[in-house]
Amino acid sequence: MVTIRQKLVSTAQAINITNGKNNAKKYLVVHETDNTNVGADADAHARLQINGNSREASWHWQVDDKEAVQSFEHFWECWGTGTYVGNSQGIQVEICVNSDGDYLKAVENAVSLIAKIIKDENITIQNIVQHNYFSGKNCPRNIRAGKVPWSQFIDMVKNAGDILVPPVETQKYRIFTGTYSTLKAAESATQVMKTTFGWLVYIEQDGANYRIKTGTFTGINAAKNAEMKIKNAKLAQVTYIKDA
Repeated sequence: MVTIRQKLVSTAQAINITNGKNNAKKYLVVHETDNTNVGADADAHARLQINGNSREASWHWQVDDKEAVQSFEHFWECWGTGTYVGNSQGIQVEICVNSDGDYLKAVENAVSLIAKIIKDENITIQNIVQHNYFSGKNCPRNIRAGKVPWSQFIDMVKNAGDILVPPVETQKYRIFTGTYSTLKAAESATQVMKTTFGWLVYIEQDGANYRIKTGTFTGINAAKNAEMKIKNAKLAQVTYIKDA
């Protein structure tokens, strides 16, 4: 098991480089630091974060060939993926690639860390994803190049501990909002759901008011995550999940 320690960024600093404390913790997102400089290990990257990163970026963990260091509790929405969904629903783990480290050992340590995190947070094996999954960035670069093939990486995680593999869900759900007093207010909220979230949404009249109905989501967890996105974006004060 990898050695784990904390070097937590202060709350005062964290609020400036995260989206707050409402991380849905649905995904485990795998990154590589892309920093091959000598000494650019886990402690160095943890110190970078705690001392004030010059980039608008943040991540929960950094892991090298010796240890894993935590910079943020998992409830923080770190700026790791470059996308709203990835940041608001992902726990970000950076694997160090410093030239004076043992990359393959760092991968082994990352596997041990990830197996622990997904067990602690009830994240499914299907939701261990690459940074590339959200933004298209070529990250984690070495894994994507086949130095440790992604399929092998996932198998290593499976073999590292008891992994939660959920049953396939088929039940479909819709989300309904409470009412808006004007059509303009409803249209403004639907525009965000369409363009930012990529959903199908409909406006229905309810007496003199209006409400929004989404397209369908497969599985209650997907519906709950979508409901959380609506609330986090402050698009509706009241929401309901109903069978489709």
